[in-house]
Amino acid sequence: MKHIGEKIKDLRLKHGMTLKELGDAIEFNYSNLSKIERGHRKPAIEFLQRLAHYFKVEMSYFFNGQKYLQDEENIEEYQLIDLIEEMKRKNISYEELLEMIRKLDDMKNQVE
Repeated sequence: MKHIGEKIKDLRLKHGMTLKELGDAIEFNYSNLSKIERGHRKPAIEFLQRLAHYFKVEMSYFFNGQKYLQDEENIEEYQLIDLIEEMKRKNISYEELLEMIRKLDDMKNQVE
């Protein structure tokens, strides 16, 4: 299974870009980009969002079946991303989600 850095490199090469070209395109230091591609540095959520937007892929592309980073230090952030992507697929608005949460909270309070 490929790690996130390898997935980034695959995308970059698929688009015929050098590290410098991609770094310039997303306003990110190409040296740090190289470290991420080689697995020597962990990518931040904001960086992955920028890449996903630039290459027009979903965030889940970077995880290649391994739902979260192996150290799981940012698992809640990734779960939120999953939730947002699921909302988009089901055409659920932010307001509808808030209403669902309120109803669940009310139901929980009634049980307690």
